[in-house]
Amino acid sequence: MRLDETLMREVKSYAARHQRTFTSVLEDALRRLLKEEGDMPRTTERIDVVVYTGSGVRVDVDLDDRSTWQPLLDAEDAERFTGAPHADA
Repeated sequence: MRLDETLMREVKSYAARHQRTFTSVLEDALRRLLKEEGDMPRTTERIDVVVYTGSGVRVDVDLDDRSTWQPLLDAEDAERFTGAPHADA
């Protein structure tokens, strides 16, 4: 899961002020969203979920350093939306 860094800081700050964990705040927010969405008419449109089936992290990717993986994810997103393969494919 990727979160905007500003949003992540805001959630962490909120969690600290309310003596909660980051995870519990996200869980509650998602539950509220799903409950609200549950009140809306459901679509019958098929949604494909992308699942990673690789065997680990690439050598040049450091999960603690967003600058090493963010461009790769952005390129993959662009490929999905445009249908054009990215250079790393």
